[in-house]
Amino acid sequence: MLPLTMIFSLMSLVLVLHAILLLDSDRSFFHSAYTDFQLRQLRENTLSEIDQSVRGKTLPERGSFVYDTGTAAFTTSETEGKLEVKFTVSFGTDSETDKIVYDLNGKDIIGWQERIDP
Repeated sequence: MLPLTMIFSLMSLVLVLHAILLLDSDRSFFHSAYTDFQLRQLRENTLSEIDQSVRGKTLPERGSFVYDTGTAAFTTSETEGKLEVKFTVSFGTDSETDKIVYDLNGKDIIGWQERIDP
């Protein structure tokens, strides 16, 4: 009887440990997906604000935007009729840097790079 009890105890223990590992994996995945979603939303908001400022010719050389969920800091440089804007969006401890290149004549985006972090 004792070996049968030990087998059932070990099987129960293995099932509980497996459930704990699955829970930890799910929590890690949720955190990663949530962070990615928030950074994407911050990127879209920042792009919209920068685009409005470029079209209105009111974009300073450097600045930042503060949102409820995070921040975005940007710097600009102008060369040969092109405006290059690098911006970093931050959510908690995570951040991503993107680059946009505008044609100053038509105010259109002619280049875009995401996640150019070193």
